[in-house]
Amino acid sequence: MDGSKLLGLLALMFTITNPLKLSAASISPGDLIISEVMANPAAVSDANGEWFEIYNLTGNSLDLNGITLSDSGSNLHVVDFAGPLTISSHDYLVFGRGGVASANGGYAADYVYSDFTLSNSSDDIILSAGGVEIVRLEYASGFAVAGVSRELTGTVGPLLDGVDYVLSISPYGDGDIGTPGAAGDSSWTQTPKPVPVPAAIWLLGSGLVGLLGVVGRRDKTGCNSG
Repeated sequence: MDGSKLLGLLALMFTITNPLKLSAASISPGDLIISEVMANPAAVSDANGEWFEIYNLTGNSLDLNGITLSDSGSNLHVVDFAGPLTISSHDYLVFGRGGVASANGGYAADYVYSDFTLSNSSDDIILSAGGVEIVRLEYASGFAVAGVSRELTGTVGPLLDGVDYVLSISPYGDGDIGTPGAAGDSSWTQTPKPVPVPAAIWLLGSGLVGLLGVVGRRDKTGCNSG
């Protein structure tokens, strides 16, 4: 096979199997959604057990360092992690008030925030970067049910409403109900997870390599001449 063709094929395979990691400033409205919310835990206090989960709808990994968490009141927290806070393509990440599983109700927090709380009545969750809103959830009284999270089941977009969510049904940790860090029990309009990339690309690459090899051999032997 021609060396330049092989290098080009390998470069293509590397690019597809290693998607870009975009910084917070490059995240666009609607790239992330708020997929699940535990506003009123029952197994532990709100101060330890509140959490919410986001989902990455894009084909790229996103670095959430610098993202701002806020509401329409005084709550505000800027994500400041010791390294990249990466959410992979088509994957979940959990923000929580408590990072110790033995004290927070038994979930694993990917990032622990401060100066941000979830009201048990009406409230909102806003994620933004550089003053640009990425996603906002607004919910009213009745959204927060003691010991049960709400998971997204309605329309996906940069502006979400409490009516787009339903009560979770699967228990976790110390007995509260929810699926932090994993797909919920309801269905929502998400981009389907692709076929595992390494397997798909290996099959594609193997086929192309074989094809180019056959073409190369035919060119050398003159078998392709009339």
